[in-house]
Amino acid sequence: MVHHGASALLRRLSLIAILALIGATILSGSAIAATSGKDHFRASATAGGGDTGSEGAEAAEQRDLNHFDEKAEANPVKGAAALFSQCRFSPFKDANGNDLLYLYPALAANEHDVIIGDTTNAFADGTTCYNPQNEQNIVINPTNRNNIVTSSNDYRYGFGACWAYVTTDGGATWHDVVMPGWSNITGAKGVFFKTGCGGDPVMAFGPDGSLYFSALTFNLDKFPRQMSGVAVSKSTDGGLHWAPPVMVSFNASGNFFYDKEWIGVSNDGTVNLTWTKFYQGPRGLSYIKSPIVISQSKNGGKSWGSVKEVSDAAHPYNQGSQVAMAPDGTLYVSYEASDPATGYATDIIAVARSTDGGTTFSTSKVARVFDDPDCYPIQLPGGQGRQTLSGEQFRLPLNPSLAIDPTTGLIAIGWADNEGVGSCGKGGTTFTGGPTSNQIKVATSWNGSTWSTKRITSSAPDKLFASVGANAGVLSVAYYTRDYAQATGNTLCEAKLRDATTGAISVLSTANVCLDWALKTSTNGGTTWSSQKRITSHSSNPYTLFAGAFIGDYEGTAVDDQGKTWTVWTDFRGIRGQTGANQDTLVGTIPVH
Repeated sequence: MVHHGASALLRRLSLIAILALIGATILSGSAIAATSGKDHFRASATAGGGDTGSEGAEAAEQRDLNHFDEKAEANPVKGAAALFSQCRFSPFKDANGNDLLYLYPALAANEHDVIIGDTTNAFADGTTCYNPQNEQNIVINPTNRNNIVTSSNDYRYGFGACWAYVTTDGGATWHDVVMPGWSNITGAKGVFFKTGCGGDPVMAFGPDGSLYFSALTFNLDKFPRQMSGVAVSKSTDGGLHWAPPVMVSFNASGNFFYDKEWIGVSNDGTVNLTWTKFYQGPRGLSYIKSPIVISQSKNGGKSWGSVKEVSDAAHPYNQGSQVAMAPDGTLYVSYEASDPATGYATDIIAVARSTDGGTTFSTSKVARVFDDPDCYPIQLPGGQGRQTLSGEQFRLPLNPSLAIDPTTGLIAIGWADNEGVGSCGKGGTTFTGGPTSNQIKVATSWNGSTWSTKRITSSAPDKLFASVGANAGVLSVAYYTRDYAQATGNTLCEAKLRDATTGAISVLSTANVCLDWALKTSTNGGTTWSSQKRITSHSSNPYTLFAGAFIGDYEGTAVDDQGKTWTVWTDFRGIRGQTGANQDTLVGTIPVH
């Protein structure tokens, strides 16, 4: 298994091998206790005899286990105090168990709930909830600034469908589009009939207005996953209609799995798809390495080239890549990596840089990331044994967010960490100290070689899930914040426990756990920043779905060619008068800077 003394990077993913053994018991307190202490990042000492490194040996990597976790978390732990499961209970339902449709005020004019016709699911514990939507990026058509598109993990058709949320009139109206061919419920053919749209949805526009959607795909009927791939769909009308998906890379064994793919389009129209390739060894029970890899398409996504490694041999343990091209034609791939300078005991933001269109890459360190084992508390039973924030339950993301201004060439990477708080970064194995105070950092560069890193937030409440957008000389960074919901005594913002057998409610913490979405901008390359702009009109409680343990792993921000910022996040309010509190995809705007 994964051993102590290794990097923090995949402590949240080291449950991968263990999950294959404990399966449905993942939610029990004993299972979490048994695994959380081993949640570190290094190749297995018994990892030999697995992969030879050839693509021919890569029969299907195992599907991203993050979403197995999500499915397991739909039901509470039986016979013990458990976190709220798929649905919220008192005070989020009335005495008859009905959703409180007026729990939160109506959305403000700048907020758009893009989920149209949300549906409900019933669960074995007798609860019924509106289906969640989470995890999204947002893109703007370079040929039509009124055409904005986003997507998410959308559970309206279960775990098999892909959705696009499209506006062609600058956000006045939105269309929810189910993309064809990704699963048996959407007309799939061939291997897609047995797999599905498995999560980590990402979109990118090309310079000609062609729109590409990428996601993981995997078999739903087996665990560990024995079919896994990454695939891409294309739209030529701004996301209203889609061609069937094309498989970029696919394998059919449990020895490998793909995770966290990202898509970007070069200046000449080349489509670039990057992802993390986990080498798990025989039967998927080890952890050997996790390079960042890339495949490219020169013909608009119809066919794809060979898979090759982006990260170098000095950085074998990686996750969370994003890919983009600068105006001068340099291709950049950002990701989080374990630092060889510390014996892989700490993490860094790394950038792979290619000046020959992706044929070869050179790797450099951008900045240290403070997400060590002693930097955050661990989720409570009902979670995944991953890192979270004080009083919260959702796992923290790995992905650094990359943006390149197509007009100025500024390169920006944003992330959040807990530097300087309590025991963080002092070499411990668990977090100690006062409340967390996660903050947003941004690294900027004009050449991809020298970087300037700034902490752009500093107030004590947590900031998290940084997402970066840049265009027309405007650099925008959006994020969750607890700045606007710090008062205690607000019962709508308390963290609560529910006994799954008796139904008794106990208060986990009276500290306010509600979140808002906010944003800062810079017009001088990240040298100075505006004051914080609150995007959400009301704070909301993330203890809504999946026991509050999953709200997605990334959000999105984009800037149009006039400097207007569009940003997307997972919100927890629902639609006043139509649905109860639940996870929805919301899009917000701020005016031209």
